[in-house]
Amino acid sequence: MENKGTQAVRKAWYAGTWYAADPSVLRKNISQALLEAREIEDDNLHSFGTTRFAVLPHAGLAYSARGIAHMLLHAPENLHRVVILAPSHYAHVGIDRFTTAHFASFDTPIGPLEGFVLFDDTYPRKDEMLAALQREHAVEMVLPFLAYLQEERKRSIAVSMALISQVTTAQSARQLAEDLFDAIGQEDLESGATMVIASSDFTHYGERFGYAPYGITQGKVVSEKVRASDLELAAHLADLELGPIFLQQRQQRQQRSTVCGIAATLVLSALAAHVSTRGVVADYYTSQEVLGDRAADFVAYCTILWR
Repeated sequence: MENKGTQAVRKAWYAGTWYAADPSVLRKNISQALLEAREIEDDNLHSFGTTRFAVLPHAGLAYSARGIAHMLLHAPENLHRVVILAPSHYAHVGIDRFTTAHFASFDTPIGPLEGFVLFDDTYPRKDEMLAALQREHAVEMVLPFLAYLQEERKRSIAVSMALISQVTTAQSARQLAEDLFDAIGQEDLESGATMVIASSDFTHYGERFGYAPYGITQGKVVSEKVRASDLELAAHLADLELGPIFLQQRQQRQQRSTVCGIAATLVLSALAAHVSTRGVVADYYTSQEVLGDRAADFVAYCTILWR
């Protein structure tokens, strides 16, 4: 991993729309999210310790802040680098490969984060697409939290990011995980000096998303079925079990998954297996709970942490 990059600065594209642009308001929102996350953590999570890998949501912070906050509660004291893996919502990106860009820094309303280069120019499984990373909300929502942590600890946190929207096999996921392991280094991963995050919301349900296998009805029955399905997926990821996930995807080929960051989560789970760690599902909730209704269209958010 190199600290150098181009002089490109990734702007805080969604500040003022998906989250507060005012630094004091944003700090207050993050502080409140930390309180909410702490309140719902059980005794097992309180004693969980620090996390080296995390699956975090990426909706607007009104929805995702609580889910992201668990990462801050368990961030290692020696954390100084973060790698963010995310799907591409706006640009077509390659299959079984990363899409990256070299940013010198990342703007947030709370302050800038330094950038670093994860893969050098000899790495074969990557494409460069700066515009895709600049416009992608899935890489941005966690950045204010990292800037908040940097400010609180008064120590620099550097960031690198890559898009990955599709992996075709468990073998491909493991190959990309091995590439990350080699690029980051065993010592940095095992010590917690570098954290790797997979950015993903879970099921997007309803006519709006073209996904309604349990019918279009308002009420608890549908959301409970979605919850059961999502938590089954989360458990496989936490337990480093890629095989059952790919098997289910083949069996349900005609009904596409709406877990938008599934590829990133698969690569992350494979990476966690590299250092022999198992995870825990730290949180699960839906936009219905955030809004206090039972709308037929809703999105689920899940946080998974690995030691």
